Amino acid sequence: MNRADAVAQLQQTWEILNADLDAAVKYGRLDNTPYAQRALVRAFFAAVEGLSFQMRQVTLASLAGTEFITEQEVQLLREVRHSLDEKGHPKETPVFLPFPESLLFSLSIYAKNHGAVFEVDKSQQGWQALRQATKVRNNVTHPKTPESLTLTSVDLQALMNASRWWQATLLSLFKACNEADEYWNAKLGDPK
Repeated sequence: MNRADAVAQLQQTWEILNADLDAAVKYGRLDNTPYAQRALVRAFFAAVEGLSFQMRQVTLASLAGTEFITEQEVQLLREVRHSLDEKGHPKETPVFLPFPESLLFSLSIYAKNHGAVFEVDKSQQGWQALRQATKVRNNVTHPKTPESLTLTSVDLQALMNASRWWQATLLSLFKACNEADEYWNAKLGDPK
């Protein structure tokens, strides 16, 4: 996939998932039921993980085959590892990148794609809230007991704090990327 197609997919995915998230928020305000709360959790994490994946795809399309990323980073971006089949031939095996570590990788590699200096702020309570909300998401999407499907006020607060952290982190990342883009355009000469 080329960079333009990857960027277009990122934008389309962003629009769809944010519309879903907005609809879940609106629905929850109208009818704050356990179902609405679970739908909000699912929509929030779909938006975060969908954008995270698309950011990795843009970076892969932009930087694969360059000296700007390592072969290990390329393999992580492609979500594969190499092994051998039953005949001893090399084969690619899909790899599941664990969340939230994959989110940290996505944010940092996307910044690297722009030549930006960016570090995820994990010192704020929002990062801890995201980790807590991830446990809530896991309970909702992989329920083990009926109780795991009922969100507490603590669960909902963690989700709200995680959402605020996510929004602030994205704004900070995009600001760093825009500043880097402006710097590199000025330094290298804007091709426009």
